[in-house]
Amino acid sequence: MRGAYAQVQWVGPPGWRRVPLVTKILLVLSGSAYLAGVLFPVFAGALAADTARILGGLELWRLLTWPFAIVGVWNILFGLLLIWSFGSELEPEWGSRKFGLFSVLVPLIAGILGTAVTLVPKVGPALAFGLSGFLVALIMAWMLRGPSLPVHFFGVLPMNRKIFALLTLVIVILSELEAARSFPRLIFALGGIPVAYLFSRPPGWLRGNPFRRNRFRVIQGDRDRYHYH
Repeated sequence: MRGAYAQVQWVGPPGWRRVPLVTKILLVLSGSAYLAGVLFPVFAGALAADTARILGGLELWRLLTWPFAIVGVWNILFGLLLIWSFGSELEPEWGSRKFGLFSVLVPLIAGILGTAVTLVPKVGPALAFGLSGFLVALIMAWMLRGPSLPVHFFGVLPMNRKIFALLTLVIVILSELEAARSFPRLIFALGGIPVAYLFSRPPGWLRGNPFRRNRFRVIQGDRDRYHYH
């Protein structure tokens, strides 16, 4: 099976009807949140991870909603393309339940870590928003499926998945430092990586896929045999 994967270098995202359920939901929510933010800027402000409001006003929903506070048409187009491509590859392998849990835990854990950092003396509050944190975790999870598998960087430069992921990290880190020079913002952007690693390389007690339904199949023969899968 691995040899067959090694022949694949770049495959575009599937058609809309073949996009898995959770990936489709993420695409719809992201696009809708962006349009709502364009039409009603206060909406994006209510979703962003404003750590002062999270800690002072207990507006805890922001720990989950901050990736949907999306600013910039290129950011949403680029984000939708990556979710469509990588989500459509990961979700069928993991199952929709596991991928759905991953999609919730990434912003939550990154949000908790980023908010906690602001409690350090002289760090101060921060404002985090946008899909970059979720996309970094998504790309890391995709890379960990096969770090040495070949891919083309946006269909042009040949490289393996590990190099692609490292380039993504460099771009995100430089972008965050250039935009805000904020350590908490950087934690928001990178805080989902441990979740990606846990889901892709689970410890022994989490191995297997507890999110899939176990099924029994009866094979008729000289006597009934029950196959578990």
